[in-house]
Amino acid sequence: MKDGMYTIGEFASLLGVSKAVIYKWEKEGKINKAKRVKRGKTMYRYYTAEDIRDLRVDMNIQTPLTKRRKQLFLNFKGGTGKSVISANYGYRLAQHGFKILMVDLDPQGHLTKCLGCNPEDFSKTLYDVIINKVPIQSVIISSKLTTLDIIPANLGLSPIELSLTSLHAREFKLKRVLTDIEDSYDIIVLDAPPNIGLLNLNAILSVNDLLVPVLADFLSYDGLKILFETLRDIEDEFEYVLDNIYIFLNRYNESMNISTRSRDAIRKNYADFVCDTMIRQNTTLSDATALGMSIFEYAPNSRAAIDINKLVNEILDI
Repeated sequence: MKDGMYTIGEFASLLGVSKAVIYKWEKEGKINKAKRVKRGKTMYRYYTAEDIRDLRVDMNIQTPLTKRRKQLFLNFKGGTGKSVISANYGYRLAQHGFKILMVDLDPQGHLTKCLGCNPEDFSKTLYDVIINKVPIQSVIISSKLTTLDIIPANLGLSPIELSLTSLHAREFKLKRVLTDIEDSYDIIVLDAPPNIGLLNLNAILSVNDLLVPVLADFLSYDGLKILFETLRDIEDEFEYVLDNIYIFLNRYNESMNISTRSRDAIRKNYADFVCDTMIRQNTTLSDATALGMSIFEYAPNSRAAIDINKLVNEILDI
């Protein structure tokens, strides 16, 4: 089903149990029965992401997450599909029943658009939170999934680099405002613009994990070199080390020689960080993005949905 409505098979799969177990618990009155929706003359059973959260508590099912995480999608090279993948990654986590906050750090509002929102509809951004000290709760919006919230971005965020320059402890402003809400979410996912600047430095110092999408070409390989040099400088200056760095290939086409050669070079030189999962080249993901939909709404059985789901499972072991 779509729009956060799951069949019993999807619901059971996300919980890691069988359909028979769900039926048994409902029959015994241990959990609430499925909701119903009428389509034509037929009544269909369905569940929601919020039902997943509630059932984990009611039946003492341990969440796959061992602790709350903050994760940043970043690459200093543009055009790697970072915003599209991060939007779908966060959406899939929310489908699992985790409470997710997606944070758009790019004044172009690409993540905001990928999540089906119009950036110009919002009067406040993180600029107002960090610089004007408005409560961060005032810039958080709800999505059609009850488990997914968004901090949108638009051109109102543009002056933040200049405004941060004159502030005391300017490198930690984002970390401090996220502290006010981090206990309300299982995972906070940030999507950063492709540049080296104060806001991205703030983002790196705010998170546990760095997720780096790269294309299977040699320009992306050069971008990785710059990124890791920057991370070493941050480690030296701020004595801060990320818990995890995940590099994954996007738009991979095994039939192209440049793709396989680039893949092999990245695996050789960044072996400790490269994910096994690769997002294969496809057009379905672009079609979904153009409609402001996640791939899991638009084409849940597509190659793109399968690959992104594998990436989620690999990174978070769920």
